[in-house]
Parts: sequence; C-alpha cells; structure tokens
Amino acid sequence: MQIRFVRSALSTAAVLTLALGASAHAQSSVTLFGVVDLAFESVKSNAGRQSGIAPSGNTASRLGFRGTEDLGGGLAASFWLEAAIAANSGIGSSGTTTNNGATSTGAVAAGGLTFNRRATVSLSGNFGEVRLGRDIVPSFWNYTVFDPFGAGSVGAIITNYTGAATTFVRASNGVSYLLPSNLGGFYGQGTVAFGNQASTATQTNSAGTTVDSSENGRYYGLRAGYAKGPIDVAAAYGQTKYINNGAQSFGNATNSLGAFGSFGNYTDTNFGGSYDFGVAKLLATVSQQKYNDFISLGNSKAVKGWSLGVNAPVGAGNVLAQLSSAKLDSAGKANKFAVGYVYNFSKSTAVYGTVARVSNSGGASLNAASFSSAGFGGVNGAANVNGSSTGIDAGIRVRF
Repeated sequence: MQIRFVRSALSTAAVLTLALGASAHAQSSVTLFGVVDLAFESVKSNAGRQSGIAPSGNTASRLGFRGTEDLGGGLAASFWLEAAIAANSGIGSSGTTTNNGATSTGAVAAGGLTFNRRATVSLSGNFGEVRLGRDIVPSFWNYTVFDPFGAGSVGAIITNYTGAATTFVRASNGVSYLLPSNLGGFYGQGTVAFGNQASTATQTNSAGTTVDSSENGRYYGLRAGYAKGPIDVAAAYGQTKYINNGAQSFGNATNSLGAFGSFGNYTDTNFGGSYDFGVAKLLATVSQQKYNDFISLGNSKAVKGWSLGVNAPVGAGNVLAQLSSAKLDSAGKANKFAVGYVYNFSKSTAVYGTVARVSNSGGASLNAASFSSAGFGGVNGAANVNGSSTGIDAGIRVRF
C-alpha cells in the first residue's frame, strides 16, 4: 500500500496562461513508503548465546518519503529520504534499546529518526540521472543484488561482515551519475563522495608521525553491468581514502577474521552475476577487500571471498540457500552455509525462517549474527576463535 499526495504545480506564468485559455499540466507527487520486519533471532557461538526479538530478519525495516516533479521536456526533479527503524524498540537509528535501564550494556540515549539510509536530490532525463547526497555506494550493490538473502538476516554473504570502512555500504556527501535505462540492458553508476576535510587537515598516526589527512573519507566508486532476459552480471570497484589511528579488525568489533595495523586506502573490487532458469535462479559473487597499512609502506592485507546461492520459487514462497566464504590472506578463514524459506501471503506480507552455520579456522571468530541494521551481534570472545556458530531467524515482514 502506498499513500500518495498529488498537487498541480502552478507558477505565476501558468496562472497567466490559464487566463488565456490554456491549461497547466506539470505534476508532482510524494509517496510515503516503508517496511516493518520483526523476527525472533537466536545466535549461538562457542562463547555463548544471544536470543530475543530483532528487526530486519528478512528486509531492512525503514520509513521513507520520495517525490518527483515533472519539469517538462523529459526532465524530472526528485528527492528521497529514508530512515532506518529498529521496530523491536520503536526507535529510529538511535534510542534506548533495552528494558533494564539506560546504563545497561548496549543502551544508548533516546533519539528520533535520522535519514541515514538515503537522503538525496536528483535531476533525471534522457541523459540519465545526477544524484546528490547520502546513498548506497556502487561497490556495495553486488553484495545485496546477488545475495538470495538480500544482504540481510543471519543468511547474508559472509564477506558483508568483513568490510571495515565506514563507506562499505553507504557514503555521505556524494555526487553520483547513473546511466539511462534505455541502453539495451546496460547499466552503470559512478560516485564521488567527499570527506569534507580542510586542505590543511593533518592527523598523527599511532607511530607518532604527522600525515596529511585532507582526503580522509573521500570515496570513488564505479559499477557497470548488463541485465537482459534471464542474465544479470555486474562488476564494481570502490576506493576510500582513510587513515585510522588504531588497530583494525576485519569484521564487526570482536566478531572478526583477524586484526591489522592502522590502514590507509581501502579498496573493494567485486563481481556478481545471476541466471534465472525459471525453476530456480542461481546467484554468485567474487570479491577482494584490500587494506593498505600507511605506517609500514608496502604492507597490505586482503580479504578474499566468494558466494554461491539459489532462489527457487516453491508454491506461494521461495526457498533460499547460500554457501559463502571469506579468507584473510594466509590467516583467518570462515565458511558459512545458510538456508531459508519465505512464504508470501500477499505482495506486502510474508513470514520467513532462516538458519545459518559458520565455521572458523586460522584464528577467525566470525559468528552467524544478523548483518541487518540493529540486528544481533551475537556473543563472541576468545572461546569462539576457530569455533563454530549457528544463527536462526523466524519472523514477519510487512511492506507499505
């Protein structure tokens, strides 16, 4: 269901035109949209178990507004504001998440919605689209488009946990260009996102050396692909200029493949593809996430990963399955297998269940936690190094 508000855009010139007997035809519209998704989630590792109600077990919960105005001559202006929602606690991207006091572990101060998922304005026409603001970066799209679990829940591709840069999924202060949709199946996007640093900015690294940090946080990315009939393939590349004073883990907090020293440029190169056979769609990705150490020149680390998944329609639902792997050079390695089922009551409402299993070696300690915003991080620690983990999601998703 969508709620739409439509108005006639009548300028002074249009009023004058009406007075002469003509009619105004420029139109604009605003749409309210969103997803509310809640699941029982349980994540068990060798270090313990975390269970409860978590958001976004199938699709990221969100609330958004988008609008378009027809400017005539094939030109349109648009805006898009989209906020994350942690529906288990009713907050947006900040707020109190616990029932046992604001000073308890994991609690944060109450707050309202922030449009941190997307906040953009754009102009589009036969030339394509020019978009400004905060948005998903080109180098992340393959991780979600070619993942049968849509980069959410406990079933997500395991290399989603190892992208450590703040621009791995989204970037602020961006300028993007998207190719038009009439190129016979070819598509593409390029983005430059600014760190908004002063030209004189410096930073002292952990070795005590003062370095130029004027480009800190600047992102460059490209994605190009072809989709026609049953086939869809794409390649993507992204680089972030980044200087970190502390040790870096390839994962979420202690849930990692391993640690590394302070790093400079972060690059993400990945390929993805799918083929729809009708009875099932096969999906695959190959990726490399590379981190350069700016203290030890020439030193770098790379996380290499791959995934192979399937999405098969069965009755009113879909069976999902995926095997994925991530390896930090010659050190930590983690493998993940996930299987799930989504039953669609309608286009808007579905129930689902997902089970995932992660196994670690070489010092890795990744667990089968949810990759979704505000999802469970699972219980980790020394006991889970080279251990295994199981994650379960069972929930309801409603779109509007």
